[in-house]
Amino acid sequence: SSSFRYLAARSLKKKSWRYHKKYQTWFQRHEEPMAITDEYEMGTYIYFDYEGAWCQRKKTEFRFEYRYLEDAELV
Repeated sequence: SSSFRYLAARSLKKKSWRYHKKYQTWFQRHEEPMAITDEYEMGTYIYFDYEGAWCQRKKTEFRFEYRYLEDAELV
């Protein structure tokens, strides 16, 4: 249901997960970014692999462009 998705999203955001609109999955910083600019940050991230197994994977030297960040605040 939509209320379950809302609660799941709110819980993930509290744990510093960010939703990437282009890849349509959740990312979390694995460590402090190597670079941060006004347009993106780059570093190692953990993300949910929803196409294969529903599990977490690591992506190194990933460029997270802020224009793809789902940043709607959930109250």
